[in-house]
Amino acid sequence: MTSFDELLGATPGAGTTGGNVLRLATLAYLARYKGDSRMHTESDLRIYLAWCAERHLEPLAVRRAHVEMYVRWLQEIRRFRPSTVSRRLSVVAGFYRTCRDRRDTRALACRPCPTP
Repeated sequence: MTSFDELLGATPGAGTTGGNVLRLATLAYLARYKGDSRMHTESDLRIYLAWCAERHLEPLAVRRAHVEMYVRWLQEIRRFRPSTVSRRLSVVAGFYRTCRDRRDTRALACRPCPTP
């Protein structure tokens, strides 16, 4: 499976521009979790970021329609149960909520983040 560093295009110590804003937003979101919860949340977020990458979508610039297409993909292509789709959508919504809530800090300037 693709690592976060590969998905985020992160270069350690490279500052807060470009892909590093996404990396910081991801780390800020995952920081609230620990143990198994963090592992499962990280996995769900990785799947969403990989879905975005496969479609050449910038995760911090997607629109609600893109998130709805992701949900449709989970339902119709991956054929996940409603409970799984709901959990994965909850992770994506929480990620964007974290971006919105932290947009006033310089390190997480995620202003284009939509709230699904």
